[in-house]
Amino acid sequence: MKPQRIAIVGAGTAGLASAIFLARQGLSVTVFDRVADLQPVGAGILLQPSGMTVLHDLGLLEECTSFGAPISRLFGTSACDGGERVILDTRYADWQPNSFGLGIHRGVLMTALLNAARAASVEIQTGLSVASFTQMKNGVTLDGFSGEFDALILADGTRSTLRGQMRVKQEAKSYPWGALWAILPMLDDSDSTDLRQWYRGCHQMFGLMPTGATHAAPEQKVSSLFWSLPVADYVTWLDQGLDLWKARVSDLAGDAAQPYLAQIASPDQLTLASYADVKMQQWHDGRVIAIGDCAHAMSPQLGQGANMALVDAAVLAKMWRSDDVVATFTDYAAARRDHLRFYRQASRSLTPLFQSDNHYMAWMRDIALYVARHTRIGKAQAVTTLVGARTGWLSSRYPKDRLHVWNGQSPV
Repeated sequence: MKPQRIAIVGAGTAGLASAIFLARQGLSVTVFDRVADLQPVGAGILLQPSGMTVLHDLGLLEECTSFGAPISRLFGTSACDGGERVILDTRYADWQPNSFGLGIHRGVLMTALLNAARAASVEIQTGLSVASFTQMKNGVTLDGFSGEFDALILADGTRSTLRGQMRVKQEAKSYPWGALWAILPMLDDSDSTDLRQWYRGCHQMFGLMPTGATHAAPEQKVSSLFWSLPVADYVTWLDQGLDLWKARVSDLAGDAAQPYLAQIASPDQLTLASYADVKMQQWHDGRVIAIGDCAHAMSPQLGQGANMALVDAAVLAKMWRSDDVVATFTDYAAARRDHLRFYRQASRSLTPLFQSDNHYMAWMRDIALYVARHTRIGKAQAVTTLVGARTGWLSSRYPKDRLHVWNGQSPV
């Protein structure tokens, strides 16, 4: 019996992870990506225990942790008269002792996934855009490509060109705020394990995240820098010049920002990232399914995007039934529904508390985070949300043994 032929559009986190899992299960997998030369580029990613669980199952966690940087807590302060006050202090150890997150360069994760996909005999075709697809009774064809596939997995990101062809009610709504980001060398011997953020109201946010090293420069530690900015204000930001921006960052973050600001001599060193919220009535249509950001893109405020993509891939592979693709997709949707619903809702609700011009939102945020820091229930809610363990607002049914605990030295 011939193995099922699976087409995946998008060689990102969700696409490559799915390809590896399915190829290892004996399926014939082809990945298509419009980029001609896949490069280890991109911003820093915060991997949670949920995502690290999947990397452990893929056999890639040890490689990723060898390059990444442990994150022990998210720590944020707000500017106020006479100094700053602590707003955010969520510690992984409050979930499980010795637990960490992992700051990692996207290029490291993609290199690990790409190499594993090739080792699993996944066919990867680059520099090719899939313009449309056609569903038939027993398969799917890709316009411009020969052959028929048993299933099509769309993993081509937030701005998917194929998602709209699915006969599913859907909406992609851009967030008004984005972020400037850069990956910069760490010039000191800092061994900080904090993902550090500084706020002024909801309209200013500066952050630094230890991001480890890269395959290209394994001895050089780097950090991710980010600055919140309305997308519509980007041209104004360029016109105002770097000096004014650096002054604002210095006023907010003080000495901690100086080693990084000193390395930025041109606006070209900062990349503007914009985000969108993608909502689909359901993620599958016949033999076609959307996963990752293509299916449920969200704000990066909770640091869950790459982790949700990895979990999507693992669950899809676990649910795979060679005798019934449509049943596979139905089972997958049922398995992912509660988890994804919570994180999409939480991301949509929390984003204005950190990125908006609303003074009252800042006040509400500070009260909520005060409760999260100083009460047992609040701490539990905050940390289970952070690690990727929640499936609802009032409960967390994700078993602890399903999430990986990393002690910062070796996979457990």
